[in-house]
Amino acid sequence: HPAQDVPTKLVAKAVPLPMTVRGHWFLSPRTEYSVAVQTAVKQSDGEYLVSGWSETVEFCTGDYAKEHLAQLQEKAELIAGRM
Repeated sequence: HPAQDVPTKLVAKAVPLPMTVRGHWFLSPRTEYSVAVQTAVKQSDGEYLVSGWSETVEFCTGDYAKEHLAQLQEKAELIAGRM
């Protein structure tokens, strides 16, 4: 999972600047992620000053919480009951 695999640049091209990435990122349990960011500031001439990429942060998400496992079990039992 090298950092250059993260398609952040594609997102920046697809969305008109300035943009802010906020809100929820739905991350999978037990998964390794790499995240890097860059910023863009609009200048008086209308051009954007784009920063370099930040350091890449690598992290791994934890396991399912007990309540999530209970929900999955409930769904599985409902489906199994119909079969």
